[in-house]
Amino acid sequence: MNLWLLLLLVLSFSFILLMFTPIRYELGFANHSNFNLYATIGQGFFFLLTLEKTAGRFDYKLRVLNIPCSLPRDSRNSEDNKSKEYRPGSSSPLTLLGNLLHNKTYQPLLKLIRKLWHHGKPQRLQIKGQYGFNEPHNTSWANILLLLLSSDSPHYQIELDPVWDEEKFDMEAFLNGSITLAVVFWHLLVFLFSPPFWKFFMELSQVRKNQKIKCDRREHQLCPTGRFP
Repeated sequence: MNLWLLLLLVLSFSFILLMFTPIRYELGFANHSNFNLYATIGQGFFFLLTLEKTAGRFDYKLRVLNIPCSLPRDSRNSEDNKSKEYRPGSSSPLTLLGNLLHNKTYQPLLKLIRKLWHHGKPQRLQIKGQYGFNEPHNTSWANILLLLLSSDSPHYQIELDPVWDEEKFDMEAFLNGSITLAVVFWHLLVFLFSPPFWKFFMELSQVRKNQKIKCDRREHQLCPTGRFP
């Protein structure tokens, strides 16, 4: 009995630790003579994923519970081909968008996105370099846009100097931030249990059911005996 109680306590503590340990992310890139990229996302000792692109070479490293793991490579072709096949009962994007607007599901969806952005937005952002387009007026418009997006926060620094006489994109950037799974799951549950989402889900299920019935009837008309030539 004491062993089961100890196991329950360990699992409960691990779950709480998993929910409230921040998921931290970092992203950095530099575009000088070539484009280099560096990105990491991790959650304490639970997992750490590192992506790096230098000199045209892409590499990644994954550790789960501090144990190195490997990811499958080049296994997307067959899955992509299967995903492109027609599936009876599938809904078109226009149907999904129509139901989304009709049931006002976009309202809790936008609220979910705003909440996640509020909790997971970059805590530090730094961009430095020079930029310029072939046409000077395009550089001018970009300069105006950057002035509008500039922030007084010391954690957000954008230092981009315009170049007017040539096309140039010589810059480097870095950002990082964090969010907890508890925050993500809480706001996701609020969205999933909102009345607009359930109305959208029920209507979407009915649409798919009707489309499947139409497909079955069409197949039966093409081959009444149930066997295709």
